[in-house]
Order: sequence, then structure tokens, then C-alpha cells
Amino acid sequence: MTLPGYMRTNLSTLLARDGIDRNNWIAVFLMGALPTVGGSAISVILYVSFVWAFVSLALGRFEFRLTHSDRVLAWTFTIFALLVAATAIVGPNTDQVPRKLVWLLGFLAPWVVIPRLRAGSGGNYLLPYITGAAVGVIAGFVVAFFQLIVLKIRPEAVAGNSAVFAIMSLCIMGLGALNLGADSRRRMLLGIGAAVCGTLAVVISLTRGVTMILPFTLLVVLLYSRLSWRSVPSRKIILLAAMIIGLVILGADHALEARMLQTVQDFERIFDGDLTTSTGQRFSLWSAALEAIFRSPIWGYGIQNRMDVLFQSLPDAVNIGTFTHAHNGFLSVALDGGILGLAGLVAVLLVPVAICWHAPQDENYRLRLFMAVSVTGAYALCGLTQIMFKHDIMDSFFIFCSIVLAASIPDVSATPTTVNRAEPLKMSLLPSGKTGRNEDGHPNTKGISI
Repeated sequence: MTLPGYMRTNLSTLLARDGIDRNNWIAVFLMGALPTVGGSAISVILYVSFVWAFVSLALGRFEFRLTHSDRVLAWTFTIFALLVAATAIVGPNTDQVPRKLVWLLGFLAPWVVIPRLRAGSGGNYLLPYITGAAVGVIAGFVVAFFQLIVLKIRPEAVAGNSAVFAIMSLCIMGLGALNLGADSRRRMLLGIGAAVCGTLAVVISLTRGVTMILPFTLLVVLLYSRLSWRSVPSRKIILLAAMIIGLVILGADHALEARMLQTVQDFERIFDGDLTTSTGQRFSLWSAALEAIFRSPIWGYGIQNRMDVLFQSLPDAVNIGTFTHAHNGFLSVALDGGILGLAGLVAVLLVPVAICWHAPQDENYRLRLFMAVSVTGAYALCGLTQIMFKHDIMDSFFIFCSIVLAASIPDVSATPTTVNRAEPLKMSLLPSGKTGRNEDGHPNTKGISI
């Protein structure tokens, strides 16, 4: 079997890289590709990268070097972990604290993983990350569609449950579809495939709280690549995409119709005062969570007491099911750590966008910023009705994505001629006119005014 020429070239280039650079490239690609089809494999990769980076640093294989934005990210993640730990320690049932805090170790990874990424390719691994994301969301859709049509089960691919699958599909679709902004025809087609398959994956997951967020992610993609998509051979692509969407809807029509009917019936029963439906139980959880938070608003109850306190505030906890969170990421953290924990959570969500917004305006500025907005927006909006953190896949994806973004920001102190802070490049978040392309195939917006 003979590989196509472009694949042989890319493989040869990868094998020619030095060890750190090659391993970084592979890890970043896999972290983009595996959230839906590899499940907890991304947690394994994150922690292996964490430990191996620490060992390599101790052996002097690369220099411990963090820029200002790197430190901002690392300290924000660390302070969030410390706040969750501190509010747990001051709460009751402290014997449960150690095992309830293990998941926070991943938030310390930026301290050593960012320097390792910076030790190869200057830290810029945005291209393999969004390429992996595009491949992963397409593969995830194929697995999910098979589960729905052949196995007759609610799709979850390898993510463990449908909600996490839907959120991860939304996130990596938002990243993979940014390939639409590339100059390469193959990558533009890959971006279209990611957008179509990611959208369909979210829809057939039957996760209503995530499906409602689809327009936001698609809008981010459209704003990023609104000029580039015009160069795609539109008729053939639109026809093919329409055929795929039509076939999927035809195959999943019974499941989609049943889900819509269930939603209507849920709200009819809620208006009649019946909160025992799936949707009604969430309203009960939110009401009980708010009531409990107001009783201890500053430091909450400790993460080990979250559900015990929540169930005590429910009028009929027996019928609420086996929930492990409040079905609202913000309320869950406020139960754990009160206002302190909630402030830490908001900071964790915003810091990737903040450091990308204030980054030197190099050729990857727009790509980096739109990646941050897409992922942060998806987590925050989905978190209004779904889980956010304290799930290994959700934690690992957000942490590693933030690390990749931070590491790609140029270190102007090390390369003062690359980006001039004194005379920053004028850039536009929305390209206006012909911009040219950078070496990664993304729009080069140098010289464009806001």
C-alpha cells in the first residue's frame, strides 16, 4: 500500500523532528482527536505529559521558562485548585477530602507542560491541534451514528455518556471547523467536514442543553472564516453536505421526533406543577442549590458534601434520581466553595480568552483568540444546564486546550524582533478585504485596522 504524496511528506517531516518536538506534536494531535472516540485516553495523555515533562525538566532536557501570560494561566488554575481544596478542608466530613480532590492535580499541569511545548516548535502547535480536532469530530459522528442506527442506543461514542459526548463534539467541532480559514483546499474541506459532522453529532446525541448552544459555536466559526469559505467549490460541497444531513435526519427521525415530543410533554407537566420529569428534576435541583448556597454563600460546604447538602434542600429527594452534580456547573461549584469557588471558576473560564486577547498580535492572533472564545463559550454556556468540571474528560480537555493556547503565544522577551510591542500590528477580529495567508494556511491580518 502506497501513501499519497502529501501524507508521505507530512510523515517524513514529523519523523525528522527532534524527540521533544515530535512527541509534542503527536500528543497535541491526539488530544484534539480523542475526546469523543478515545474517552478517558485524553486524561491519560494529560497526566503522562505532566509527569514526563516534570521528569524531563528535572533531567535538564529543556529549560523552565514561562512568559507573563503563561504564569497568569498557571497561577489562575493553581489558585482555583487551592480554593476548592481550602473550602473542602473547612467543611465537615474531612476524611473524604483526599479522594475528592485528586481531580484537581491536572490544574497544576501548566507549570511544566507549557515549558515542554515551548521547547519544540517555539510552542506553536495550533495546527496539529485543530487538525486533530477535525479528524476526531468526524470519527466521533461516525461512531455515534452507528450506535443510534445499528445498536439502537443513545449515542455517546466512547465518552461515557451522551452529555459529555455532545459537549466534546461541540468543542472539537468549534476547533476543527476553524480549518475553513486555511488556504489549503484539503484543510478547508476538512473544516467543512468538521462543521457538518460536529453539528450532526450534537443533534443526534439528543442532549437538548448542548444543542441549544450550537448556534453560538457556528457563529464563531462563521465570523472567523466568513471570507475564506467563499473560495470553496460551493455547489458540489453544498450538495454533498445537504445529502449527508438529509440522510442522517432520515435515519434518526424517530429518535429526534421522540425527543422533541418528550420536551413538549415535560414543559406541559412543569406548567401543571409536576417536577418529576427529566426537565422538571433539573428545576428542582437548581432551586434547591440556590437555597443551599444562600445559607452558606462565602465558602460553601466543601466538595465532599455537595450532594448531601443539595438533597437536604430538596422537597422530595427520593424521586430526584442518582445525580452527582446540580446540572449547572456554576451552582455545583458555588455549593462546593461559595463565592470564593465561583470566583475561581469564572477566572479559570476567562483566563484563556484574556491571555489570547492581550497576546502580541502575531500571524496566529486571530486563530488563537477564536479558539479560546469557542471553547470557553461552549463550556460556560453548556455549563448552565450540564456538567462542567470534576469529570476527567471535561477537565483534561479544557486544561490541555488552555496549555496549547498559552504555549503558542510568542515570547517577545526571547525573540524581540518577531513581534514589536511598541508598535503593535493593527488587526481585525473580522477580516476585511484580502489578507493573504500565513505559513499555516490561516489568514494573515497584518496591517488591517480595527
